Amino acid sequence: MRFTAGTVVAVAGSILLIGAAPSMASGDVVYVGQFPLGVVVDAEGTAYIGDTGGVHVLPTGASTPTKTLMTGVSPKGLALSADGTLFVEGPALGDQPQEKLTVIPEGSSAVARTIPLSLGAHLISAAADGTVFVPNPELGTVSIIPPGADAPAHEVTVGPNPKEVAVAQDGTAYVTNQDGGTVSVIAPGAGTVSRTIDVRKSPDSAGAPHGIAVGPDGAIYVTNITSNDVAVIKPRESAVSYRVPVPGGPKEIAVGPDSTVYVLSENSSLNVIPPSETSVRRSQPTARNPGHLAVAPSGSVLVTNTADMSVTVFPAQDLSIPALAAVKAQAAQAQAEAEANSTEPTAQASSVTTGNGIMANLPVIVGTVAAAILIGAAALILAGRRRRRSGAAQGAATLEPSAEDPERSAVLSDHTPY
Repeated sequence: MRFTAGTVVAVAGSILLIGAAPSMASGDVVYVGQFPLGVVVDAEGTAYIGDTGGVHVLPTGASTPTKTLMTGVSPKGLALSADGTLFVEGPALGDQPQEKLTVIPEGSSAVARTIPLSLGAHLISAAADGTVFVPNPELGTVSIIPPGADAPAHEVTVGPNPKEVAVAQDGTAYVTNQDGGTVSVIAPGAGTVSRTIDVRKSPDSAGAPHGIAVGPDGAIYVTNITSNDVAVIKPRESAVSYRVPVPGGPKEIAVGPDSTVYVLSENSSLNVIPPSETSVRRSQPTARNPGHLAVAPSGSVLVTNTADMSVTVFPAQDLSIPALAAVKAQAAQAQAEAEANSTEPTAQASSVTTGNGIMANLPVIVGTVAAAILIGAAALILAGRRRRRSGAAQGAATLEPSAEDPERSAVLSDHTPY
């Protein structure tokens, strides 16, 4: 078919652009209370949502929390260990200013122990074995609390204004230093920083690194709020491997079990980066003032909406994106088929016996007729000129064009738009 190549280009372009533009807000909205901020999800898909005065428990598929855990603090940071132990950090309820870390064992609704902390909000993280890492922004340190302990065992000096911690499967902790533009690395069981990674986009700006996450393969992902990018550090590397531009002030980040990266931006958007890709392929609007996010084992993404007193659950199918490699392979195959069709013998292409064949060759027919008309018109004009000139020299054996009036040819330009 003569239309095949154009059709392939259009279809392939449409497929490649799937998810590139923002779509309408979607997801299931769950209203939870007053000021939802932190959210974590356990291995069974149950979500724990920190709210003023307690932690709401939202089982998989539920449209409303089934219970609220009273923790004695106003939750700011949440973390889960591999055995399901829940750690909740926040200022104590009451008149006395005191920051605390409360510990709730798996399957329990009661606080088992409380650990005093320094003043200030702490976005905590927990290793699989229950070791808790507490960043202290005002002190420039990270407190490390071993499993079962009632106090920190180490106070590790990191960079200025540490914000968040991500812990790899082997227990290595990575800390974002927002005012320094760096990530501090703390080896398992260590009391000092083993190395520091510069994640700045340019040396004259810190970039405000904030959120951090570790992928299943050990890659590190860091959000830089002011430079609008995600810095990616490959496993065992000590420098940024590449950057993914993310608009709107990327702040929080999480990685799904299939290595899909989800980035929450300050402009109220959830951005999706497919595995092994270097660009945002979908930008999903969220509710106002999104707080934090978490990825469920099913691939669903939960986002807390602090201004709207709710949590949005984005089903995995709403955020799915065709793999770019597969799309390119399909487009290449279609293009190859189009080229094969275009090289068929002319005789075969012109032997049209049906209405569909005529329509397939319609551009050729129209072009041929138009060319014939133009050639015929040019021949008539040229013949008329020659007849006028031959009247003055009847009987001559040959006709020569006048030297004062040379022949001219018109050139048609085919400007094909790109």
